[in-house]
Parts: sequence; C-alpha cells; structure tokens
Amino acid sequence: MKIGLYAIALFFMGTLGINADTTQTTTGTQSSTAISSDSSTRPRTESTLGSESNTSESTEETANNTTTNSSQTEESAVESSSIDETEGTISEPQESDDQIYYDTSLGLDPTYRSRSDIKVSLGRTARAAATVPYIEAGDPTTPSQDFIDISSHNGLISVDQFKIIKSYGVSAVVVKLTEATSYQNPLAASQIANAKAAGLIVHAYHYSWYTTESGARAEADYFVSYAKQLNLPTSMLMVNDYEEPNIKNKANHTALAQVFENRLKALGYTNTHHYIGISWITEKVIDPDVLGKNKVWIAQYPYEPVGQKHTEYSAWQWTYNVTFPGVSGTFDMNSDYNKYFISQGQGGAITDGRYATITKDNYTIWQNFSWTKKADSKAYLGQTLQVKVRYEHINGSTYYSLYDNQGKWIGYINAGGTKVATGAQGNWQSKNAYVKFKQQDTIYRDFSFNKTTKVTAAMLKNTYKVTGTYRHFNGTTYDSVYDLNGTWIGYIPTTKLTVQGNQGPAISDGRYVTIKSGNYSIWQNFSWKLKSSSKDYLNQTFLVKVRYEHLNGSVYYSLYDNKGTWYGYINATGTKTANNAGGAAISSSKYVTISSKNYSIWQNFSWKEKNKSSKLFGQTFQVKVYYNHFNGSVYYSLYDNKGTWYGYINANGTKTANNAGGAAISSSKYVTISSKNYSIWQNFSWKEKNKSSKLYGQTFQVRVYYNHFNGSTYYSLYDNKGTWYGYINANGTKAAK
Repeated sequence: MKIGLYAIALFFMGTLGINADTTQTTTGTQSSTAISSDSSTRPRTESTLGSESNTSESTEETANNTTTNSSQTEESAVESSSIDETEGTISEPQESDDQIYYDTSLGLDPTYRSRSDIKVSLGRTARAAATVPYIEAGDPTTPSQDFIDISSHNGLISVDQFKIIKSYGVSAVVVKLTEATSYQNPLAASQIANAKAAGLIVHAYHYSWYTTESGARAEADYFVSYAKQLNLPTSMLMVNDYEEPNIKNKANHTALAQVFENRLKALGYTNTHHYIGISWITEKVIDPDVLGKNKVWIAQYPYEPVGQKHTEYSAWQWTYNVTFPGVSGTFDMNSDYNKYFISQGQGGAITDGRYATITKDNYTIWQNFSWTKKADSKAYLGQTLQVKVRYEHINGSTYYSLYDNQGKWIGYINAGGTKVATGAQGNWQSKNAYVKFKQQDTIYRDFSFNKTTKVTAAMLKNTYKVTGTYRHFNGTTYDSVYDLNGTWIGYIPTTKLTVQGNQGPAISDGRYVTIKSGNYSIWQNFSWKLKSSSKDYLNQTFLVKVRYEHLNGSVYYSLYDNKGTWYGYINATGTKTANNAGGAAISSSKYVTISSKNYSIWQNFSWKEKNKSSKLFGQTFQVKVYYNHFNGSVYYSLYDNKGTWYGYINANGTKTANNAGGAAISSSKYVTISSKNYSIWQNFSWKEKNKSSKLYGQTFQVRVYYNHFNGSTYYSLYDNKGTWYGYINANGTKAAK
C-alpha cells in the first residue's frame, strides 16, 4: 500500500530543495500559497513499482538511509520509483500555469494519492511540498489510534505482528477485498485470519470505479462474492471506498453510493460505510448528509495531528504513516467516533438507565453482536427490565442491554421488541378480571408508593374489576382496580386479590327483550353447556332479570318468561331490547280483517283503550309491525290505506288475509248486476276475468265478500250451478228481490 512512500517523499523534497526535517521550501521565503483541493486523499496506490514481497523492506531501508546519506536517499528513491512515464513517471515539477502550491501553515497534507490496485496515480505526488510525518504507535499526543486499514501492499502480517499492533490500543482492521470487478486482494484471506487470531475485529472495503447504476450493482456483487468466498459474516462492516480521481464529477456520486449500499443490503450485508476524502465533500462532489454522516469515514491528514477533528462523521483517517515496533512498513490510522469499527457494528455503549417492557414474543435476545442467540423474547414477555446502556447499530436498529432487578444481564434486544416505560413500574398491560380483596390491605395511588388508601371491611364484600396490570421492575405485579361503576380504586399486588368468575357478578336489569336471531346458543352456564337454541324462541319476548358483563367483551342476559320459568343465558346481540313488556316491534306487511266485536284496540301497552273492535268489525287493515308481548299474546299495529294508525289489537280479534283484499267474510245474499261499467276480477292482483256489461241484469249469489284495504267491498259471484264468476265491486250491483 505504501511502496517506497517515504523514499518518494524524500526524493521530491530533495528535488524541490526541501530538507527532510522541515516542511518549508528553499526556493523562496514564501510560507504559504494555494491549498491543494485533493489534499485529503490517503495513500492507496498499489502498482508495479516493486515486487509485493519487498515493498515494506524497500520503504524501511529507504527510511533508515535518510539520516546517513541524503544523496543515497535520493538515489534510492529514484531507483524505487523509476517507471515508464505512461505508467506514472515521477519527474521534477516545472514552473507552469497550473503549478500547484500548498499552504503548509494550515497543517494539511497536500499529497494526492489514490489507493487503486489497477492503475498508478502519482501525478500530483511529484508536486507535493511535504509529506505527513511518521507517527509512533501509542503516541499520546495524536488523535485516537483506534483502527488501521490494510491492503496487499502491507504484505503478509503474522499473528504475532498483529498482536503487537493490538498491544498499542488498536482494536480493529479494515482489509481491502476487491476493486472494480477485476481485482481481488490475494492476501486478504491470510490478513483476515491472522488479524482475527490476534484478537482484532475485522471489516472489509472495496475500491470503487462505478459511474452508472448497473456498474454500482455489479461492483457490489463482486465485493459480496469475494466476501462470501472468504466466509465473512453478514454482520461485518462493508466499506465503499469512493475516491478514484478518474471518475470524479462524472456521475451523481451520492445517488450511486446509495445504489451500491442498497445492493449490499439486498445481498445480506446490512452494515455499510462510505470512505470519502475531504475534498469530495468540500467540493460538493458527494453529499454526506444524504448518505448519513454516521456512515461516512472521512480522510484528511494534518501535518501536526493533534486533537480530534471531523467528529460529526463516523470515523476519521488522520495519517498514513504510523509505525509499530517490530512490524515492517507504515499504516493508515483512524479514530472511530461512533465505535462502529472497533465494535461489531453496534457502536459505543450509550448510557441509558430507562426501563422497558418486553412487548413482542418473536424477537431474539442476543449474546453478542456476532448474533449468537442467548434467548427468545417470549421467555421474558411482559417483564419490565432495566436498559443500562443502548447501542445505535450501523444496521439502523437500536439495541437495549437488559438487566433484571438482581443485576443479572439478560442480553441485547432490538428496541422494536420492547416499549420504554415512564418508570420502574413498566408499561400498562391489558388484563380483565373480576376480583375481590382478600383482606384489608394498602392500595397504592401512584408508583412512588407515597399516596395510599385502604381496603375497608365493606369493600371486602364487593366485586371489582381489573382492567390492566403492571409488572414492576421490583418483581411485583400490580393490578389496576376499578369498581363496577368505572371508578378507579388504585394499584394493589395481584397476590392480594381473589379472582372471580369471568362472567362477573349478576347485575339487576328488569328490561324486556325479544329474540331477534335464530343463530344464537342459549347457555345453561358459563362453562358453556348448551341449553337450547335461539331459533326455538325466535321473536318471543322475555324478561331480563339480571345480566352479566363477561370478560370476553359480551353481555349475557338471563331470560325468564311470564310464568317465571328460566330459559338460560343468551348473548345480548341475539336480542332486541323493548321499551316495555310489549316486546320489540317486529316488521310485517300482512293484512288482517277485524273478525271479532269483543276486543279493545289499545293506545299503548299501559292498556289505555283507543277504540273497540265492534266499531271496526269486518274492516281490513295493514299490520306494519306486531309485538309478541311478554304476556304471551300477539298484538297487531293497525293502519288504514291512508296511513292512519288505529292502535294495537290482540291478534285473536282478527283474521289474517292472503293479500290486501282482506279476509273472506261469509254471506248468503243475492245481487243483480246493475252497472255496465265495472270489471269483474280474477284476483286482487287485478287480472280482469269478465266485464259487468256482459252480465248486466243477471243475478248471482254472494257466498263471501271482502272488505278490501282500499276501502271498497268486493263480492265473490256464483251462479245457480255453483260456477264462480269473479270479484265485483259492490257498487256495481244491487240487492236482488
């Protein structure tokens, strides 16, 4: 990754007249000019500058020679950098219109260096006025030294060497896997294995070249393919290294980075980051806010790395020149602000202290963030636990670290499986029960346990209702108790209550109801033993002496007839409540004829008389509704053809008609057809059978007649042979002599 880097730097310093121990040019007294727009990009160039096996040796040898012979250093640098111009030949910078100068006073590393393995990109290195200094591992004056990143240019690193690196406080390493769709790091497997063996957390990165959506997806596929080939877990952090100068400003890089990230997620790798040089951000080449700054790893190299910078981002790469005793070469060093790299994606522990109730039974409780299962949330469903710390995971989820009231650690759970409570009492949980107090005890009015009341002796006789419960962190479950009128009593431990039947107490009622559906069971008891079916009593009216408000949400009526016989319990929805003992109105469209002179016609069911049947005898009325009275009788509500209401009559005082013609009334009279202008009807649907003009003057016997609902009387005509001639309006006849 850093082929002869220090030697190259010394070569350019010598060429420019720069002493290796200073960052100021000798070509003039000018201390500052323009700042390079590419000053943030870190060294990633891997090329044919030298064989892979001796890269670090070359760098180390060059560095060792600098203090003894500057001419040898320059010569060494030239030898290690002598490549064809078309492949990135380094030549002495010449004065020109596009000459780049750097403001070294700001402490910025001006060196532009790509980390591509496919091409050499050292053009601007030739113009560097200085390089960042070497940093000793563990130097307390520098920014935090949390993790390194490596590629094939770091060569083979043994387990012992990784242990040395770890001993200086480094917790993680990010290994280059792939580039574009044509390069795979041949040392990745050994680098990953040895780093893990040394106890380091390992993540991976891909060097990107895409400028189209299809290209972004293809490179993501290539990255994942190699990760799977290396058996890397999906919990691993996968980094999109987006810095290649040849593609800069040639696409919507923000949108394409999202395409790349989404493709990784679709392939199962949900923990993503984007490595971006600061110039891509300052020049608005890419928008870190859209990507999420908590997922952006920023690169910028101060000459004097002191203090933490760019803390609004997830991580900061602040140098490429850290050395470890006993380990060849130099390393990129990074500060991890959100602890996504030095953890397993969960980030740093955030002090919490709240209480949460487990509300979902289908969540896993994790042993660690390598996703080793510890338990199922079902085992703790409804329990209230303390969230001592939480983790904002890179996968977008928050995880709570849960403890019980004995300080026992339960594990990590996705916050979605819980509900945070306002206090140690936990969250209200639905519960329905009828209860009685066991004894005179304390009732709490809040969960500070300061406001209290007492269970009195009188209260011991009553039944109460529990509508909810709290499973307190202290291990006690408290029920929220109400009286049957809905007045809240307070909280009391569940153990101090006796549960009653689910139907609850009998509540005095006294209403009358009519069975309106034939599809209900009538129960013998609340163990659901069947007594009968509502179809056996359809439209009958009963007295509801008591009702029960069952915990299943239904109300049940206890039914009695007018003789005091108990019929059982029926769900209230199978009945219709009446205003009185008359029962509920039942729709009808029948026609009846008053057939008795001995009945009262009632104004109401308080038995106020409205008329007498003797005055309406023989008339036909429409029954719009009727009532199956609790007394066992049926009452018809009578209307004439003008919609005038006549009152209620006992059905026994009427005769039901087949239609609006009314009921047949017996007769023995004789009539003569006296008009030629009447139809003689086949039926009361007014199908004509004959005309009176054809029977004019003839005499017929009227065996029955009908007082039609329309107000007319119709005679049913028979001749002396018993032949029926039809119905004629009585006005078309006259009595025969």
